[in-house]
Amino acid sequence: MRRIAPVFLFSLLAFPPVVPGQQSSTNAPAALNGTQILGRRVYQQRCAVCHTEPTPGAKRYGPALSKELVDGYEDAIREFIRNGSPNRMPGFKYGLEPSEINAIIEYLKTVPKPVARKGAGTEQGPVD
Repeated sequence: MRRIAPVFLFSLLAFPPVVPGQQSSTNAPAALNGTQILGRRVYQQRCAVCHTEPTPGAKRYGPALSKELVDGYEDAIREFIRNGSPNRMPGFKYGLEPSEINAIIEYLKTVPKPVARKGAGTEQGPVD
């Protein structure tokens, strides 16, 4: 009996029981490839300050970015990142390599459209 207990515990740890209905959801994000991981890192360093969900009471400075915005418009988004816009977004053609800009675009293709918060306004921050 004393030998059975360690074997039983080991088998539970090695082969955990699967409960029906607790399988991974089909909505779970797919694993990112190397380019998308680079894009996520650069996005977090350079873009997230303006393009992520604001804290309560704060307004987002730039629009929320997601795959719906990027799909089919990769070249336009690439040029927008490179050159920016007058009085709003800086251009990154001197601060980012073309491969980093491409990585950001590949990462954004994996980002789902953000869910609007209840009671949150859709206003953006001030325009320079």
